[in-house]
Amino acid sequence: MKTQVKRLIAAGLTIAAIFAAGAGFYVYRSVAAISEMFKLNGQLQAEGYYMAEFEFKMLGCAHYLDKGRYITAFARLNDLHRQLKTRQGLIKVPAFADKNVEMDFYLSLQNPETGGFMDPAYPSFYYLEPTLNVVQHLELLAKETGRPLRLKYPLKFLDEIATPHKLTAVLDDLSTVGWLGAKLPKTNYIMAAFYHNYGELERNNLYTFSPAWKQALLEWFYANQDSKTGFWGPRLRYTGELLNEGDLGPTYKIVQLFAAPNGADRHREFPLRYKDEMLATTLRKLSRPMPEDADLAEVHDWKIARYQGIKLLTNYLWSGVSAENKQAAKTFMENMVQSTFEKCYQESEGAFCYYPGSKEATLDGTGDALSLLEVVGALSKDRQTFLWGAAAQKMVDLGSYNITLLQESDLRTIKNAQGVNSLRFYRTFPASGEFMSGVIYLNYPRETRVKDVTELIPKVKKWVSATPQSMGNWISKEAVLQRLSAVAAGPAPVSGRDLPLTMLNDVLRKNGELTVIGFDILQVPRYKVVLRYNPNPGRAGDSPG
Repeated sequence: MKTQVKRLIAAGLTIAAIFAAGAGFYVYRSVAAISEMFKLNGQLQAEGYYMAEFEFKMLGCAHYLDKGRYITAFARLNDLHRQLKTRQGLIKVPAFADKNVEMDFYLSLQNPETGGFMDPAYPSFYYLEPTLNVVQHLELLAKETGRPLRLKYPLKFLDEIATPHKLTAVLDDLSTVGWLGAKLPKTNYIMAAFYHNYGELERNNLYTFSPAWKQALLEWFYANQDSKTGFWGPRLRYTGELLNEGDLGPTYKIVQLFAAPNGADRHREFPLRYKDEMLATTLRKLSRPMPEDADLAEVHDWKIARYQGIKLLTNYLWSGVSAENKQAAKTFMENMVQSTFEKCYQESEGAFCYYPGSKEATLDGTGDALSLLEVVGALSKDRQTFLWGAAAQKMVDLGSYNITLLQESDLRTIKNAQGVNSLRFYRTFPASGEFMSGVIYLNYPRETRVKDVTELIPKVKKWVSATPQSMGNWISKEAVLQRLSAVAAGPAPVSGRDLPLTMLNDVLRKNGELTVIGFDILQVPRYKVVLRYNPNPGRAGDSPG
């Protein structure tokens, strides 16, 4: 009873503070524990706890705040904060003897009443995305074990939106926000956008949505796209005004209902509209920097929105982007990559944390960094060519030179070339365009925190294979390993500024030539120089330096 009284008093005082404080982010930051909760979330992931429900519980608390259920909201926040600090009631993911045991463990997390992989104390529209995250992990485990993917219980929570009328009622509710919800970094509109993923459940024969339901989903989103910005997002409940020109993350997800990754329309009757407006809004939003005084919750949402914004821009709008704006986008992507390495790369582990300042690498942080590198073209020749053009056309040829003995000064020009982050040495020029293979040596000509992928990927593979972490908030170990399996990079000997001249001269003499290529932060080949061995000391040849 005393505890309840304390909670009621605390909630009442907090509500009074909210109404006294008025607008702005004070409402969000007045709950001082929220930033610590996000920090604890990353820490607990690193310790091996099951944290896949965390973000959705936080969104649930935001929902209660927006609906005026302040006591429920702050009681839930306090309870969750206490649980994160004490670990009481949290699930520690065990060490698995094999993939079958791991599959059984994750199947056991399903709620028998709702069928969701989510705490049933929260509204049912929070169940879909955490359920999809676990299903994706189970799908990968099923392929490895050869077992069929069969859940223990039916997905009953989806019956609550199984008809067009029920679906649109939920979408209508999630699409509006009050004055308090409008002050939060993320609104619950994201939960509406998650319905774009319904096909994953059908693909695994876990649930069937009627044609009328699918039609209603398309019609609702088609009718609710904003014509001025091209975006989707929540509207203020009492004025109908689109909040903040729309929302990057949900727009990226919803676009996938109407367009394929190459930009082609999926439905003749629902062509993707307002592309010019969408492009202009995307560029404006991507150009906005992270707030200098952002707390961890805001950092979290800012990062996710920017990654998804880059995907929206490059996957669906790139053909309409001018050369000037492509260069501006490239600069933004370089800054994102550099910031990710500087703030999140854990040198001792060879992987990434998610929250800046954290000391332990996590699956979410590592998966997030890999996603960024994928989308900017750093891990794929085809993606890189699509974004920045063919390497043969873009790379600056610094010439071919005959030398008898390689010296540091011979590479002065390429080392000092603008934008060069790393130098890769090859026995011969990679005619196939696969620049991540055949690297015999890697050099960083100047101080940099951004790793060349031929050094990074082997380290990340080693960390992911060894980590006891099994699943983060939204990505699993199996999913990260699957991504990494498609990247053939390194390893190669690496050094800082000084070159191992004895080794390189030995290769030059035996092989007859060396090719040196300079790569920028996005792993784009920018410059090349070819060195050919001249065995006649009397004719030392010309110098590339």
